[in-house]
Amino acid sequence: MGASKRRVTLQDVADHAGVSRQTVSRVINNDPRVADETRQRVQAAIEALGYRPNEAARSLARGRANVIGIVVPYTADYLFSDPHLLQFIAGVDDEANKRDYSLLLSTGRARNDLSAYERVARTGFVDGVIVVETVLTAQGLDILKEQGLPCVVLGYGVRNADIYCVHADDLGGARLGTLHLLSLGHRRIGVISGPEHTVIAVEDRLRGIERTLREHGITLEPSLVVYGDFTSRSGYKGARELMNRPEPPTAIFALNDRMAIGAIRYLKEAGYRVPDDVSVIGFDNIPLAESFEPPLTTISQPTLQMGQQAARLLFDLMKGYEPITRALVLPAELIVRHSTGPAPQPADTSTKTHT
Repeated sequence: MGASKRRVTLQDVADHAGVSRQTVSRVINNDPRVADETRQRVQAAIEALGYRPNEAARSLARGRANVIGIVVPYTADYLFSDPHLLQFIAGVDDEANKRDYSLLLSTGRARNDLSAYERVARTGFVDGVIVVETVLTAQGLDILKEQGLPCVVLGYGVRNADIYCVHADDLGGARLGTLHLLSLGHRRIGVISGPEHTVIAVEDRLRGIERTLREHGITLEPSLVVYGDFTSRSGYKGARELMNRPEPPTAIFALNDRMAIGAIRYLKEAGYRVPDDVSVIGFDNIPLAESFEPPLTTISQPTLQMGQQAARLLFDLMKGYEPITRALVLPAELIVRHSTGPAPQPADTSTKTHT
């Protein structure tokens, strides 16, 4: 095979047009000081040689990189197995593409790994950062602040008033799901939560369930709350634990869809009919929720729109604008499918056996 074709350089264009490299650079950057005749000659040389300017170098010369950093402090395996997180990033990418920006993704070696923040901060090649995080660490944000990088937290509410964030109404969504189960006659509702005392969104969802039950004269028993890690496997284990209680629930509210799907898998294997014997509701409305059997009743978060809004907010910050509010909260929506139904009478499940 012959040698590969050499890349056309700025000097090649300058030589072809009979001008200096500096003049070519000025033409590329639309400097008004260049005479029209010279500009036309340089543009003709660029076209004749097929020169393509180095966008990275041009951006840096203008004082920006046209790159947004995306920090996801989880392992890449976890990120790419979670459609909820991927929808966030798709929304960001949609807005970035409209502005000719690229994304730089940084994941961690383990959950909440600060290296995900450090790698983005030390590149010197991002104009702002969006953090997709559930357990927000002050150390991670401090790393970004030290570099003077505008930052928006996506997907989860934060308690720190100094942080800009975009998230769904987790408390309101939990209320919608609980009211739905109550309307079907369920009074013993089990909850498969996320990691205990770590995730603000989960705390809000659990508080929304507790508050709504209390408004209807029902106390959420501690024995009916189990904790998972957002995976289907933990939902399976959580459902097994709940259904082996002396008085098992007639409905399970899993605080994300993957745990809800794991719960249904356990219930099926144990001989329970969903929703005839036990109703199950999730949270997030991931794509699998609709095609799963039975199709999953869930609380939908507008994840794509949340990503878009986070990107718009970040672009405003990068321009030096001061947003009206630091927390943008998008409404959640109840999506009723076939995994929830009327509460069974006590005799309906008395003959069930489970392991």
